[in-house]
Amino acid sequence: MAYEDLTQKKNELEKLPPLNGDVEEELRKTVDLELTSVGDCFDGGALTRRETEQVLFKDKVVPQRSLTEHIQALNISKAFEMIQELAARTGRPVDDSDVKNIHRVIVRELDDKNGGMFRGFAMTFPTGDQPLPEPVRVQRMMDDFGMWLYTVRTLHPVAMAAEAHLRLMSIHPFGKGNGKTARMLMNLILMKNGYPPALFSRREKKEYWQSLESAIYNNDRTDYDKLICRAVNRALELYLKTAKKQTVDVEDESVPYFLRIGQLAKETGERVSTIRYWTTMGIIEPVGKTSADYMIYSSDVLGRIKKLKDLKAQRYTLDEIKLRLGE
Repeated sequence: MAYEDLTQKKNELEKLPPLNGDVEEELRKTVDLELTSVGDCFDGGALTRRETEQVLFKDKVVPQRSLTEHIQALNISKAFEMIQELAARTGRPVDDSDVKNIHRVIVRELDDKNGGMFRGFAMTFPTGDQPLPEPVRVQRMMDDFGMWLYTVRTLHPVAMAAEAHLRLMSIHPFGKGNGKTARMLMNLILMKNGYPPALFSRREKKEYWQSLESAIYNNDRTDYDKLICRAVNRALELYLKTAKKQTVDVEDESVPYFLRIGQLAKETGERVSTIRYWTTMGIIEPVGKTSADYMIYSSDVLGRIKKLKDLKAQRYTLDEIKLRLGE
């Protein structure tokens, strides 16, 4: 997708009437949930989207998850709150101090002593054994990165955000939390320039890391740029439809992690009739229906279907499977 298309959608969004207070808050919470859930997933977190929602908005403890997993989710949400405040400040450009401050929030109560501190040890890229810059080079590279942030003015805002994210990931300046920090920095740049934060899908995790690796080590950023533009476009579509309807349509395809019954069948390799039968039996449950009366499922059900198929392979009956999944 060309940057011009994204600019056109942003301009269209700016011409629409402002959201009323309740809808604006609902949209903010939806985006907060998506950023937190996907950000945690991309970096290996185990919380499902539903569990993330319970932690963020219902003040619940998920029994089967560790304290660390709860804190990680809360920290991502807190970092999003911080970049919203930074984006609202006029006359202040994004700089390298923002990177350190974001990182401090990301590792809060997990690694406080190293929050905002550059690593002093060697690391490899998360998806393989490719070396990252030696620790003695990190300070100089971050100084150069800060200068680039301060001086870059000619790039399209989405291109600048994508480049900042890519550069920071290629340096990996911190011992942990680099991915979450880099994505928050990217979103801060987008929001400073009037764009909504980029919304990735959990299903894009593999593509995200592979495209980063290709861009950093093979100098091929074709897939990377497409992925970033797709995430920004997904966010713009959500904001546009919300502004036009004055309601947050969480069943809309522009919001990640919800699948129509046909999409769920394709994702799991099952027939639509099989998905309907499992639904009728109460083994899986839809979260609602579209305006065209198609059943909508949360992507959380994918894990349940995997367990179902594993149990079927062990020759359990569907009634027995239903009981076991309900335990």
